[in-house]
Amino acid sequence: RQSVAARRCPFLCVCGRPPLPSLLGRKAMARSPPLGLLGILMSVMINVFANAGISHRNTLLRRLVSHSVRTHAEKGSLVKQNINWSSLPSSGIDPAAPKPKLIVFDLDNCCWTPELYQLSQLPVPGKDINLFEGSRAALHELATQPIWRDTKVACASRTSDTNWAKILLTQFEAAPDISMADLFAHKEIYPSSKVRHFEKLRKDSGVGFDEMIFFDDDTWNTDEIERLGVLCVYCPRGLTNKHFARGLSEYAKMKKQGASFMGKTVRI
Repeated sequence: RQSVAARRCPFLCVCGRPPLPSLLGRKAMARSPPLGLLGILMSVMINVFANAGISHRNTLLRRLVSHSVRTHAEKGSLVKQNINWSSLPSSGIDPAAPKPKLIVFDLDNCCWTPELYQLSQLPVPGKDINLFEGSRAALHELATQPIWRDTKVACASRTSDTNWAKILLTQFEAAPDISMADLFAHKEIYPSSKVRHFEKLRKDSGVGFDEMIFFDDDTWNTDEIERLGVLCVYCPRGLTNKHFARGLSEYAKMKKQGASFMGKTVRI
């Protein structure tokens, strides 16, 4: 049978709760004048926004609980995975070729998968989230090969899950007993334009845009950054060894040709 509230508010099935006056009880409803169309619409809007607020609050609570159940030791320690480091491919770059002074990686869907916004709690490396094989190989090479001793490594990420990303950087291995956080000399991780990230990277590293290379899975980001004069590599389904090698090869080729403005995007 239809309730009194339902008969007064034909939109009850949409908002999921009785109109505002009924929250005061049946007697208050009996004393109140009938709701006009404007009143009904206001009641619907109030309830819809209230439901949205509850949903957002529940999401925040899940994340707070997820953080509270993780120990500080777990957050700051490497998570060992069964990796055959010797089997990882190399970029094959000529040791004598011109090399960028700063290599910058995006994180979500470039270095690792899935993206952090898709997860409801702090992920565990190797279980809830994984590095792409190309990303693992590139990071390992940069961390262990002498030809990269004069090159700095950085990340630039627009994720809103800043704390999670920073924790994961301390947990993922770039090489045996070397975390991604150890390898990355600069970390720009916060919601913003990548232009802001790169302006900060240039200031902190002292490296010009024409001596950087940037790997990202989003054309919005690569379009912005190539206009600064940075060579970009588009990695739509994550970083692969082919992306890494091709990007470095293109950088060396352009430098040999005397390019001073490196702004373009390499697509494979």
